[in-house]
Amino acid sequence: MSRMSKLLGMTVVTVMLGMGLPTIALCGTDRTVYDQPEVQRGTIITGKVMNVVKLKGNPDQPAWQVFVKDRETGELVLLHVDRDTMRKDIRVSPDLGDNVIAKYNEQNNHAYSFLTDERDHN
Repeated sequence: MSRMSKLLGMTVVTVMLGMGLPTIALCGTDRTVYDQPEVQRGTIITGKVMNVVKLKGNPDQPAWQVFVKDRETGELVLLHVDRDTMRKDIRVSPDLGDNVIAKYNEQNNHAYSFLTDERDHN
């Protein structure tokens, strides 16, 4: 009889833990959504770099004015790219002919992200 009661007790404990653990796990994932930093809103442009003007200033923190021709509209958009702009490789400067996807603020044309296609930058 004691084997039956042990088996029944282990089954009940297993079922209770099985029901409780997923609930605890879900509570933890909800928290990560609220702990993330705010996502910056902006406009996304896909196009080709038509002109690059390196701005004078601190050589350790370069900045550029980059003219991108929007692939969809054909419009030329001026973007400000600097050390705050997320880029794949911060040591590589924007270059003529780069295919780019950028997210930017329409009010001041500051690029939040500036991602170019794969190519050699030697």
